[in-house]
Amino acid sequence: MNSAAWNFPAGSVEFLNYKNTSALKILKSGNNVTIKDLKFSSGTMEFDLEPIQGATIYFHRKDDNEQETIYLRLGAIGNKLAYDAIQYAPYFYGVNMWDMYPKYQGPAPIKKDDWNHMKLVIAGKQMKVYMNQQVKPVLEIPKLEGNFMDGFFAFEGTSYIANVTIRPNETEGLSPSEGVDLTNHDGNYLRKWAISKPEALPKGSEAYLGNQAKPQDYTDSISAEREGMINLTRKLGGNIERKVIWMKTKITAKEAVRTSLQLGFSDEVWVFLNNQAVYVDKNLYAQNMRKYPNGRMSIENARIDLNLKQGDNELMLAVANDFYGWGIVARLTSTESITELDNISSITKVAKEISNLDLDVYLGVYSNTSMPMKLTFIKKDKILAVQPTGQPEIALQAIGNHSFSNNQIGFVLEFKLLDKKVFIKQGNQILEFSKD
Repeated sequence: MNSAAWNFPAGSVEFLNYKNTSALKILKSGNNVTIKDLKFSSGTMEFDLEPIQGATIYFHRKDDNEQETIYLRLGAIGNKLAYDAIQYAPYFYGVNMWDMYPKYQGPAPIKKDDWNHMKLVIAGKQMKVYMNQQVKPVLEIPKLEGNFMDGFFAFEGTSYIANVTIRPNETEGLSPSEGVDLTNHDGNYLRKWAISKPEALPKGSEAYLGNQAKPQDYTDSISAEREGMINLTRKLGGNIERKVIWMKTKITAKEAVRTSLQLGFSDEVWVFLNNQAVYVDKNLYAQNMRKYPNGRMSIENARIDLNLKQGDNELMLAVANDFYGWGIVARLTSTESITELDNISSITKVAKEISNLDLDVYLGVYSNTSMPMKLTFIKKDKILAVQPTGQPEIALQAIGNHSFSNNQIGFVLEFKLLDKKVFIKQGNQILEFSKD
């Protein structure tokens, strides 16, 4: 416990004898005090800690952007039932993922104005944390979520630290493999989604069908991590300014059926089924608009009724974020009469087809002998448009398989190129036009 063994900002630490023990005192919160020249992966770390205003332990630390943490909440001192007295969270790309892992916390026997003995046992992907000589751990992490499996130890928060002992590779028989994830055997989770690229969503604006991502934007995809989590932060990073991403998946039903969607989300969500809005909600911790549990992402955040039609059903979500981590977890309460989930191949296939679409093959004039109106198809700025006789141009959106739509008017155009025909479908009406 001397300055030669530690890295710290000048003036942030005092080395002293405290309660008859050689100790260091962290004088200022917000400054990391790091054990020098110790890159640690697996083993046991023990120390005594007396927190004054806060206490955070960092391990597997690469830098401020990539690390894992144990955090003590001093407001829980004296409350044996405090569910968040001790918490674990990883950092990805500088984002504290505290709001995405509410299960990694629990009560802890934190003592005030006294030493607290802590022991961290880390083996590969697992960790157990013990406190004040209790036989049972106060935290058990079945899978450490950080992006790196080694790094430095550091402390942060005004406190006293003493009796630091580190025993590399001594793991007390703890398996280095991640613990079992029982949700792997649950077939009701929606684990695969086609996704667009994140775009700015200014504060005060909302996601709706009019500003949704285009079908050609869904060229990327994402799959669930542990416990069904779609971890957007790990794939895309965090957001300082508010951004939105659009996500799609398909649910196939053999008949019309009603089910419910359990949905966890961070921070805001808009849900659409078969191009109809069915749910909007906010889970905003900073604005005190918090879903249970306490504004953190959990499958208990929301439950939404879904009326599925026979055949393919397109479930589309918009997810916005500007605070800590972002992502979703989605699970159907029942899969009765449902034959397939997670079929996103057709969504990404259509996106790629549209991206490479040759619009020239659709250009020309089409007629219907029983109608005086003609349809003239033109190309404007890489967009196909149709101009009925005597009417304004109507912009069309490619939806794949030589089909185009206009949601505002509510019709679909389907070209049969070999037959030189186009069919207009609106409601139950179908009109056929032939190329002149």
